[in-house]
Amino acid sequence: MHWLRRHQSAVLLVVLVAAAWSALWLVYDYRSPVSQFLRANGTVQLDGWSTNDLDAVCIRLEPANGAPGSGADAAIGIATKIYAGGYVREVMLVSFHDTCNAAQPRLAWAVAVAWAESSYAPTTSMGESGPRAVVLVDASTGKLIVSHAEGLP
Repeated sequence: MHWLRRHQSAVLLVVLVAAAWSALWLVYDYRSPVSQFLRANGTVQLDGWSTNDLDAVCIRLEPANGAPGSGADAAIGIATKIYAGGYVREVMLVSFHDTCNAAQPRLAWAVAVAWAESSYAPTTSMGESGPRAVVLVDASTGKLIVSHAEGLP
């Protein structure tokens, strides 16, 4: 028992370091379920894109807070012009945040584009999606903000 009393401080220190390390991993590692929940909190879901996918390309979409100056038809027109051959899966009015440049949020139309399975060779493995794109159009001016595509045919 005497030996245990002398080493209680060291054991307590090891336990505290392990707990702090685990807590940091839970909050900051992108693979952690807690981190994924915290990053997705307050965002909107765009069809075919997860919060992690959008976060990887510096896009954060939150609920819109304003009235658009341009219509969704203009955004659809821009998206189909950029990605001819694709079809529009979803159009949504959002507040767009560029997470890499820390710019002010902008009211935007988010357009999710996909391609029919017959238009590309299905070389993807099970669980992976086919080609997809996201187009963000400024809702007040109707001009392209950014577009990103993955796995184009």
